Amino acid sequence: MIVTVDTNVLVSGVFFGGVPGTIVTAARAGVFTLAMSPLLLSELREVLSRGKFGLIPDAVQLLMDGIEASVTIVYPSKRHQMVARDPDDDAVIDCAVELGSLYIVSGDAHLTEMREIQGVTVLTPRQFVDRLKLE
Repeated sequence: MIVTVDTNVLVSGVFFGGVPGTIVTAARAGVFTLAMSPLLLSELREVLSRGKFGLIPDAVQLLMDGIEASVTIVYPSKRHQMVARDPDDDAVIDCAVELGSLYIVSGDAHLTEMREIQGVTVLTPRQFVDRLKLE
């Protein structure tokens, strides 16, 4: 099963645990295939590099190396323009649709209120964990 997880969920999982942490752990354990695009990886690197997280550049690189080694990298051929209120969220859609993800997992209301996008079901982290019975 291929899943596209929004950057906000990954960051929350890495730093704060909880439900997003359960998703990160499941991805690392191979419960599902995590799909990301170069744009999403770049966004993740930028967020992890923010001073508020207190990571030195080498720590960011170590995290990114681990993530990049465990994801399927997708090069979207189409750019969607579906999230007018936050066009950055279109990158998640681009990735998910290109690879045929079963789910998009996001805490972002701009995405979750859509529920389904071109055959891809959009779930909150809690909905995803419950659906897969990860806890």
